[in-house]
Amino acid sequence: MSKRIFVDGSINSELCIIAADGQEINYFDYSDELASIKKNNIYLGIVSRVEPSLQAAFIEFGSEKKGFLPFDEIHPSYFKIPHEEKINFNENRKNKDENDIKENKKNFLSLYRKYKIQDVIKKDQVLLIQIVKEERGTKGAAMTSFISLPGRYSVLLPNNSSTGGVSKKVSNQLDRKRLKNLHDNFNLPEGMSLIIRTNAISAEDEDIIADFKYLRKLWTRIREDTLKSKAPILITELDTPIIKIARDFNQRMIDEIIFSDLKTMKLYKKLEKDFSVKSEKKISHYKEKLPLFENYGIRNPINSLTEENIYLKSGGYLVINPTEALTSIDINSGRSTSEKNIEITALNTNLEAAEEIFKQVQLRNIAGLIVIDFIDMSMNSNNLKVERRVRELFYKDRSRVQITKISQFGLMEISRQRIGQSIYETFYTKCECCNGNGFKKTSSIVIYNIISTIKAIDAINNKNDIEIVLDDDFYDKNLKEIQRKIKLINLSFKVNIIKKSIPKDIYEFNKELLNEVKNNTKELINKNKTNDIKKDEKSYRRKIKRKTIDKQN
Repeated sequence: MSKRIFVDGSINSELCIIAADGQEINYFDYSDELASIKKNNIYLGIVSRVEPSLQAAFIEFGSEKKGFLPFDEIHPSYFKIPHEEKINFNENRKNKDENDIKENKKNFLSLYRKYKIQDVIKKDQVLLIQIVKEERGTKGAAMTSFISLPGRYSVLLPNNSSTGGVSKKVSNQLDRKRLKNLHDNFNLPEGMSLIIRTNAISAEDEDIIADFKYLRKLWTRIREDTLKSKAPILITELDTPIIKIARDFNQRMIDEIIFSDLKTMKLYKKLEKDFSVKSEKKISHYKEKLPLFENYGIRNPINSLTEENIYLKSGGYLVINPTEALTSIDINSGRSTSEKNIEITALNTNLEAAEEIFKQVQLRNIAGLIVIDFIDMSMNSNNLKVERRVRELFYKDRSRVQITKISQFGLMEISRQRIGQSIYETFYTKCECCNGNGFKKTSSIVIYNIISTIKAIDAINNKNDIEIVLDDDFYDKNLKEIQRKIKLINLSFKVNIIKKSIPKDIYEFNKELLNEVKNNTKELINKNKTNDIKKDEKSYRRKIKRKTIDKQN
């Protein structure tokens, strides 16, 4: 089967990218102008506040939420220290042996031990920063001033000389030697380092050199743009969907890339030239009227990727439940009963499910804690087979992953590094009625809350008539029950119930009245607390008095 990448849409609005082996989807990415990804972007930011208690700075970089920059992520070149000390520090680094990485790290860290953030970083200072973690909920983006520029075969660290070399994942000694010799021939300037990635194993030397030259040009352009710009401003994006295709895919495995938009195709071709010397794959522009994916027999995954149940070929199925803290995946045998006994059925279903789980985690970009509930197996050797298969699959994952053993209850935990947004964050917003928890209060509980609020209003000696606004549907179904319960309370005021369409809530009271009720409740709580303290003191004194009397007797 031919392996293709399909790029549907325009770069200026929405863009849907699918990598498929025949009709089977292996990769999915979606972006639009409303849900832009900030991770790995480089900004020119301004220090809006230095927080000594956190030993961190908050950075204004053009977003609503301020970015968070820890002290140990600020490059010493930004430190406001006496000029003489900077010269001495740089001279000490030059005098040390260049190959003594440990000694260089010690000198580097000595500045962080010597100073506090409030001594060396000032408000309104301008910094070049890179996003390392996206904004989530109320938290702002996490940042660093140690820039890293990823390429197809290498990663350039233009202002960090404390690391570099060949990736630790390159285990073959011949490959390591070849790539190390290539690395040493780059003659990197002082203060800059380079990491050669695992992709470089199968690459030719000229492609790796072209990749390095592209990253050097990119860094030069970033520096030039920084000098021209006024903070806060975006300097460059490093993880756009088109860049990820040109950079991160194993290009030798792709037969064809098909674009529905001519402008997007031209942009890709330009990037392709930057990343490598030659390209053997076919790049084409799709011109037919039929939608791109349907023409090649591929079902658009935008709807299918959010389905809770995923069915396996054997008849079993997965149930995927995402939450804010973790994602649970339950495996059920379903109609999978073709094997000789329960143990073999469980093993085969678990192995098949492991393949599908890895695929779904990649497609949905699920991160954080993933808990998998495998079908129970009585033989320990079968558990080891499933564990081994999961580890083999996730070894290919670009994200860092930690995997536990299957527990005695059949549970496995996978902690996966977050790279970009999951489809749940991209496709959905929280429900305004249930606030994203998936639960709605029953009518009896809502009526109970309404009556409790009326009683609380009565408790503050209110004499004026009050109004309750009820949502249309709830009004029609529950008006008689609410009126019946109000009649049972001896109120000194009249309750008027109004029917109205309320988008978010089921009922509404006057806000000023509710604030009075809250204040009254606080006063009562504080009064009860002081009374309890007085009672405890009195009982304590009585106990002490009894003890002294007993001792005297």
